[in-house]
Formats: sequence, C-alpha cells, structure tokens
Amino acid sequence: MADFRKLFYALAIVALLAGLTIPASAQAPFQCQTNTGAPPLLRGEGYTELVGDVILSCTGGVSTVAGQVVPQANFTIFLNTNVTSRLLTTNGVWTEALLIVDEPHSPTNPARPITNCGLPVLAPDTPAAPGICSITSTGASGDTYNGSAGHPNVFQARVGSFISATQLNALTWAGVPIDPPGTLPNRTFRFTNIRANATSLIGSILPSSTFTTTYVQAQISVSGNTTMSINNPQQIVGYVLRGLTATGPFLPSTFLQCTGVNTGFFPPGGTGTSITTTYSSSIGSLVTLTEGFQTAWKARNISEVLANSVTNGGVTTGYNGTTTSCGTGTGCGDFNQNVPGAIYYTESGFEYGANGAIDPTPNPPPGTSSGPITATTNTLNDPNTGITQAGYADSGTRLALQIAPATIPAGTTANPFVVLVPAVIPLISGGTVTGVAVLTSTDPNGAGKYTPPGTLPSVPTASLATQATLYVPLQSSGLVVYEVLYADPFLVESATIPVLVAYNPSLASNTPTPGLTTTAVASYAPFYSTAAAALPSQAPSSGLPIPRFTSLLPSFNLFSIVKCACDVLFPYVSAGGGYDTGIALANTSLDPGAAFGFFGVPQSGSVEFWYYGNGTTVPPQCTNTGSPGTCPGTTVVNPGQVLTYVLSTGSAQWGLDNRAAAFTGYIIAQAQFQYCHAFAFLGALGAGPTSPGISEGYLGLIMSNGSGITRVLSPAESFDN
Repeated sequence: MADFRKLFYALAIVALLAGLTIPASAQAPFQCQTNTGAPPLLRGEGYTELVGDVILSCTGGVSTVAGQVVPQANFTIFLNTNVTSRLLTTNGVWTEALLIVDEPHSPTNPARPITNCGLPVLAPDTPAAPGICSITSTGASGDTYNGSAGHPNVFQARVGSFISATQLNALTWAGVPIDPPGTLPNRTFRFTNIRANATSLIGSILPSSTFTTTYVQAQISVSGNTTMSINNPQQIVGYVLRGLTATGPFLPSTFLQCTGVNTGFFPPGGTGTSITTTYSSSIGSLVTLTEGFQTAWKARNISEVLANSVTNGGVTTGYNGTTTSCGTGTGCGDFNQNVPGAIYYTESGFEYGANGAIDPTPNPPPGTSSGPITATTNTLNDPNTGITQAGYADSGTRLALQIAPATIPAGTTANPFVVLVPAVIPLISGGTVTGVAVLTSTDPNGAGKYTPPGTLPSVPTASLATQATLYVPLQSSGLVVYEVLYADPFLVESATIPVLVAYNPSLASNTPTPGLTTTAVASYAPFYSTAAAALPSQAPSSGLPIPRFTSLLPSFNLFSIVKCACDVLFPYVSAGGGYDTGIALANTSLDPGAAFGFFGVPQSGSVEFWYYGNGTTVPPQCTNTGSPGTCPGTTVVNPGQVLTYVLSTGSAQWGLDNRAAAFTGYIIAQAQFQYCHAFAFLGALGAGPTSPGISEGYLGLIMSNGSGITRVLSPAESFDN
C-alpha cells in the first residue's frame, strides 16, 4: 500500500511538471491589432493631407533564435484615394512614408536611438537591394530593433504595391525583418508620413448641405510571413471636411474715377513702395477667410510654433501677439519632429535632420507629447533613398487671393493706379488675436520659399477700426499669398484681408480706367486647379510642393472704378423754326459739407453734349472740343460754377460752337463730376422771356448712371456655403 502511495505522488509530480512545460507550438499565436487612435480632420481642398498613423500592436509568436536572421516580409497599405507622400528619389521609387518599430526615441522608449535601415555604418543596405536590411537575432526579442549596429528600427516605403509599382493608392515596405515579440508584452509597428489626396473625396459632400461624412480609409496587408495575423486590417485614417470658407463684400466697393484714393502712396506725397494707414471702407474692400475646422491652418514646422508662442509653466498657451518669426536661425530653419506619436499640429510630418534640422529644447516640445527624450540619436540618412528629406513640408498653410484683372500695373504717371495689401494679417478668434500670417512672394501657383516683405510691422489688432498697418503694392500677377506662422489648433480662426485701392486721377488720360469690376478668388496655396496641373498634383511627386491644394470657391466682386458723371436729359430743345434754347448746367459738388449732412466731394470736370432728334446729324461736342465720347476736359466746370450756352451761337467761354444752330430734338449731357443740376429755356429766336410767343423753362432730368444701384448677389456669387 505504501508503495502504491509513493507511485501516486510520483505520477502527480510528473503531471504537474507536464502542465507547466508548454511546447513552442502551443504558445500564443503571433497576432496584431490595427488602430489609428483618433483619425484627424483633413482638408477637402488638399492634395497632400497627412493622415493618421496606422499602428499594429502585436503580441505572441516565437522570437527568432539567437544567431539566426530575422525572417523578412512585405507590408502594403492601400488607401481609397491616391497616396501623395513625397517621392525622395528621381527614379520615382522611394517615398517619405516610414515604418517605425517599437517606438524608439519616444516616451515609451526614451533612451532608444533611431536608426534607419540604410544608415551608413550602423545599418547599411544589403548590396542587392537599397532600402532593405537584414537583422540577426541576439536571442532577446527586445534587442531586435534597439537601434544599435545591425538593428535598425525605421524602414522606408516604396510607391505602389508588390503587384504594381504604378498602383498610386498603395505604399509597400519590402523586406522588413519581422521578429515576433514572443514573451514581450507587445511589439509596435507604426506607419507614418502617409499623405493622401483628399480632393478626390470632397466632391461627394459638396455643395450638399446634408450631414454626409466622407473619409480616407487604409487597409494593411502582410505577405511573406504566414505566422503573422492582422485583426481589423481596415481603418479610417482621416475624415474629409471643407477646410476654408470665404466671405467677401456684400456689394463691391465703388470708387470714383475723378476722386483720388490713398494719394499719399504716390510721389511726391509718398514713397511709392508702401503706405501705413488705418482701414476704412472708403479706401478698400474686405475679404474674410475662415478655417473649416480648428486644425485646418498650420505652421510649417514646430520651430515656427515655438518662435511665435507664449508659454506658461512650460506649456504653450497661445500666440504671443507680437512675433512674426519663421523659426530658428536664418532661412526659417527647422526643429526635428522626431518623436513617434507626438502631435505637432504642423504641415511637416515625422522629420529628422531634413536640411540640417536640430532638436528643440526640450524634446519633445511642451504640449506635443510626454517626455523628455534622453536618447543619443542619429539623423535619418541613406544615400540610396533620400530618406533625409522625409516629412519635410515646403511651407505652412498659405491663404491666397487671386485678384483679376490678372495684371494690375504699379502706380506710375502714365497709369496712376495700384492695389495695396497688408504685410501682416492677424488670425482672430472671438475678437482676440490668436495667430498670425505674413505676406510672401511666390511663383504663379503660390509656391516658393517663404519670402516676406523686407520690413514687417507689428501685428495688427483684432479691430479693423483701430488697427494701422503697413500696406505694400500687389505683385503684377494679382496674386496675394499669406503664410501662416502660428495658428491655435484648438480654435476656429478667421483672417480678414483689407484690400486697398490707390490712385491719382488723370481724366486727361481717362485713368484709372472706369467701368471695370475687379474680382477675387480665395483659396489655399500653392494651388493647382487647371487640368494640366491638377493631375500630377494628385499623385506622388518629387518636384511639386507640400502642401498643395485645389480651389473650391468661386470668384466674387471685390471693387470697381466708376466714372465720375452726372447725366442729364433735356427732353426737348430747338434752335430752328424761329426758336432757340438756352442751357444752364451747374456743378453742385460744392455743398455745405459733411457737418451739415452733405457728403459731396468737390470735383472739377468737363461736360459733353449728345444731340438726338429729327434726323439732323449733329456730332457731340465737349467743353474743350475733345474727340466724341472721350471729353478729356481741359476746359472744366469747377465746383460751384454754372456752364451756360445757347444752341444757336454756342459759348466761347466754354469752348462750345454753334453746330446745333438748326437742331431740334433732345440732348443728353454728361458732366465729369458726380453732382449737377440743369435748366433749359425754350423761346423765340433772339427773344427773352417777356417777348410775345411761346416760351418754356424746365429742369433737366437727372439720369442714373448705374453706379448707385444696389444689387443682390446672384447664386453664383454667394460663395460662403
């Protein structure tokens, strides 16, 4: 019996040991869960919108045995629109999209350096395939991607899929060593710097006013590793919304040809290069641009955010209200945005070493991620793939107005007319200045290096009624572009652009040219809207800028120049059959003034008469005998003067001859001043009002010239929708 009990205990111990010893084949499977955190909002006008990172969080599997090469596999991400991540090589293969493994140089692994596949010496490319590296396992899964020599943790994507290199909605990371985490809690694969063409999706919700939601969707697949399974491989990585609305003047501003506006701009009263003034509706027109959502407007790089922000206890709390700096050093130098998972709210993505960028202090900057990072790191580099430029954006968000006529001449003696725009505009939310944008020179599409005016004024106040700012002449293309240097990512902001008109009248040369209405189109920039430019903008590119956009807004009327004119109808006159007619036309632009409720501006100008009647052909005549229809006006009626003449004899004083001596009919007179009053007296030839016979006097009828007509915007002009 005792022997049986000993055998029983022995069998129990064997069973216990058997239960604690699980063969490798029975370990947890190698599986990954896909997520994107909170998908960002994307601008529907954007060709290169930075979507949310795709993250695989993996557990289980059997780690590679020490001394063995880690098995390789291919990851491919497909979007429901074209991928537009920048191409970094001229052969059109390598892109800025990156795969980062196990969150190096982040709060998760703050001491782990970043080492990209292809980094010379530490992780060189395999001789047969640039951008592909092999990793030999140390036997400890936690060391596989630790950033030491031979253990890279950043891999670069090619454009296209493993099936077709021209499949423009796909990115492929080929030959990536994939080591299951084994006994580690998890392994993270982060796919970042993925840009998408959102313009192909915005059409489904414009101009609809329904609550339709459209989105960018990503689907991830893996090939070459049969042990790895991916749960929920399809994820939303961004929601597409309208990113910009614009509100122009309800009615275009109207300026009189004969009344100078902002004449201080011209010599000798001004410099001819700029003007400092306070805006009023009498000298310009307003256009207000508004964000479609809080994060639609972004600086180019975190260096600009830090340079223009104010901090409280080490945390960025908003715009400092005075600075218009573009960043560190000269030429708008960048700070690295090299902490995986950090939220920078900029146009740049994950960026490390592009154009000599350096780390901010502290890194990561306050408000972007937890930290700090302590790793001694290596900048991205691979002489074969151009990875150094990954994540770099060419500009911050740019706000544009295209003003037409496209060519607006500079103010000169021959053509004394120019449009002025402010050098700096505040971004405003709730009546407070919360950001800033600065005028920059660009190419015809709104692209190019940030090049502000030489001298920048202080940031204007939120109130147009009190702000005074520096205005500079519009470039000849009619394009106005402002680059955002700071915008609050938690507020919807607006930017109001006062567009000023400046000219010295020259009636002798009929300038500025009357009768034309200047229009404007608001958009983001750089913009590529023509068919020839839009198609390449929707695909990966090595030459086109990031960001880039299309325009969704129609044009609107901005301002117009109208002729200073007072049109008068004399319904019946006669200088034949024994009758004659006397005409009196007064220049009533001289009045008691605004203190008494009158708002006329004293104006001088000539008067032209057109004759219509009983088949008699009488050419028009002007007070200076100018050519018909032009009436340059060397003989003018001054404010308060009254022009008088008799049809049968004319008037030597006013330069009018007797061409209407035998005329009977009606007269239309046009005076080159805004306010006039007229009287006609018809009577017997050579007789006065007391002579026997028929005589009649009457007031001339003031005709509308259309400049004062109030009109309602047509549906095509109602663009804030």
